[in-house]
Amino acid sequence: MGSSEQIDARARTAAPAVAGRAPAPARDERPLRVEVVTDLAGLEALVEPWTALLRRSPHATAHAAPGFVLTWYRHFERPGGVHVVTVWDGDDLVGLAPFARTRLGTGRLAATLLVSAGTEHGDYGEPLLGPEPARTARAIADHLAGLVRRRTVVNVRRLREDGAMLAALEATEGIARAPMGRRATAAVVRFDRWDDPEAALRRLGRKHGVPRRMRRLAEAHGEVVYVPDDPDLDGVLDTMRDMLARRWGPDGGPPIFRGPGREAFTRESLRALAADGMARVATLRAGGRPVAVSTTLEVGDRQVSDNAAFDPDMAPFGPGQAEMHHMLVHAHRAGAVEVDLRAGDFPYKRRWANAEHHTRSVALSAPGRRGELDRRVRRVLMSLRARRLAALAADPQGSFGADRRRWLLAVAALVGVASGAADPAVAEAVAEAVAAGDPALADALAA
Repeated sequence: MGSSEQIDARARTAAPAVAGRAPAPARDERPLRVEVVTDLAGLEALVEPWTALLRRSPHATAHAAPGFVLTWYRHFERPGGVHVVTVWDGDDLVGLAPFARTRLGTGRLAATLLVSAGTEHGDYGEPLLGPEPARTARAIADHLAGLVRRRTVVNVRRLREDGAMLAALEATEGIARAPMGRRATAAVVRFDRWDDPEAALRRLGRKHGVPRRMRRLAEAHGEVVYVPDDPDLDGVLDTMRDMLARRWGPDGGPPIFRGPGREAFTRESLRALAADGMARVATLRAGGRPVAVSTTLEVGDRQVSDNAAFDPDMAPFGPGQAEMHHMLVHAHRAGAVEVDLRAGDFPYKRRWANAEHHTRSVALSAPGRRGELDRRVRRVLMSLRARRLAALAADPQGSFGADRRRWLLAVAALVGVASGAADPAVAEAVAEAVAAGDPALADALAA
């Protein structure tokens, strides 16, 4: 399965002693055990306790479910790139944080980058922390702190600001933390913030003209029906792909079908999640014809409105707003507490939302000069990784492409700098030439 270590993430208080005998350690005083899974077979063996942990973890989304993470690894990660941190309390799985590993070199010249797995294609990277999130988060943070002292940089992406993982990382000593990108804000509908959710949704529907437009749509094209769980998943996805292409063109809009590799992942991950009851596709139909489609992810009483599309020919009838209204009404009646409309500053989301979730990403490295050198290597490893993911999205059978050798040269040069064996000016010039798309210059500099 992988390596194992003991992490002292015990609580700060102890149970009172009983006269005449030593007290048995309370459950929250036992040290947690961290094990790293580095192959898919070992990860697949954990699906049952993993799924149970998902349902017991605060803030968990389907982006942390086996159906999403395993599918992502199969499509976008090579065999040596699996690095999943699991946390155990005795025989109980209490934490799971999946990462993707990019590594070059061996021994003291090796450079490693860990990135929260699947976050290029999902909105959240929050690990599963079980019923004691603070304790489990400390164990994961301590493990990551140990890694950064061994020439590893960790990109922990899309963590909830109100979650235990970000707090644990910020409290961990001996690591340098650098913010990555911008703070992301997701519009959220919380039904428990309305005294009468049904009445509130009716008011919003009228405010945005949904009933009036749906009457007009029915008069022009036939009866309007919302199908919340359409059984023809692949057929609905075909319709969604066509709608997005017609509205946005080949290079715009959501990228979920952009390239054979990305489309294959979208379909397979949704099929896997739907089989586990964590995803469904919905259609809004007029006269039997789909005018809007959407995908929804769900774990327990929390839902994520994942993607949506509408027929551009039907735009005068407002099918996007109508689909949103129907989706929210169905979610409330199905027992959902919240619907996350995802990050992105789109006005149509704000029309319905009454709450927000905020996420941040952070890069972890060693402090001081050592960490500065590691972060130089990280920039090139991130570029290499991004190019590989783009190639796989475009061609699932593809490789790194013709520029692979030049990227390896650039990384090798920067690793040499980190070890004191190369000229920093040359290494930086190699990296810049590769990033600028000047392969001839890169070859000449690295020669």
